[in-house]
Amino acid sequence: MEPMDINGGRFYARKLTSDERINDLPALATALGHPVDDDAVARSYQAWEEDTVYTWAICEQTSVEMLALARLRRGDDDTADLEVLPVGDPATPVPNDPMLTPVTIADAVEQGGATIRRWATGFLGIHV
Repeated sequence: MEPMDINGGRFYARKLTSDERINDLPALATALGHPVDDDAVARSYQAWEEDTVYTWAICEQTSVEMLALARLRRGDDDTADLEVLPVGDPATPVPNDPMLTPVTIADAVEQGGATIRRWATGFLGIHV
């Protein structure tokens, strides 16, 4: 399967990107707690094509900034494990439109993870 974006309301999950417009590599390294090489995004796309691991950057609806890293690992049966890692301190407020309710990186982790769980159940038919 090709990487796909999932709209979840206040937060959305998009494919990892590393190009002249968006570079997720620094945020990816922060979430993982170690440096990542330039091929990390390409490897994530390969895992999508192999239907083994689906990886997303979770972002606030008005931004492309990666707030959390989500990885859904498929099991041998109709199950999967979801890991959602914050990019930095979960208590950090997310800069956004002052008309919107304030949110934090922890909200991105929680709500982004819930969106991916619903997608996995509804689209893939697997239990997370």
